[in-house]
Amino acid sequence: METNKFEYQIERITNPSESLQEDLWKRLHDYSISKLGDDSLSSKEFFAILVKEGETLIAASLCYLFFKGLNLQLLWVAEEKRGQDLGTKLLLEIEQEAIRLGATLVFGYSFGFQAPKFYTKLGYEEVGIIPNYPEGQNCYFLCKKLTKDSP
Repeated sequence: METNKFEYQIERITNPSESLQEDLWKRLHDYSISKLGDDSLSSKEFFAILVKEGETLIAASLCYLFFKGLNLQLLWVAEEKRGQDLGTKLLLEIEQEAIRLGATLVFGYSFGFQAPKFYTKLGYEEVGIIPNYPEGQNCYFLCKKLTKDSP
C-alpha cells in the first residue's frame, strides 16, 4: 500500500499585514457564505468610531459587521472621562450604525474587571462565560438584539 506524503511548513508571523488579514478573513467569509446559502448575509465591514476632544482621542470602538451581526471588538473610554456617560453615548452610536448597516444584533465580550454590568444595564444579555479567565476573573459574552426602535 502506497501512502502519500505531504510536505508543508508552518510559519508564525508577528503582526500580520493588513492585506494578509483581509485575505484570510475573505477566504473564511466566502466559504461561510457558500455554506449558508444566503447572499443577503454577504455584507461585511470593519470600522472604528472615534470620539475626540480637539485632536485628543478620548473614546473609541472597533467593530466588525458580518452575517447581519455587529461584533463589537472593543469599546474604550479614557479613564479621566469615565462616569460621564461617554461610553453610553458611544455604544448608542455603535448600535445606530449597526442598524444603518442592516445588523440585527450586537455581540462582544467584557472581562469582569472591565464593564460587563455597563452592557447589561443597557440591554445586553449575558450569553456565555469563560470562568477564571484571566485567572481570578471571568470573561462574559454579551449580545443585544436590535430593532429599528433601539435607543
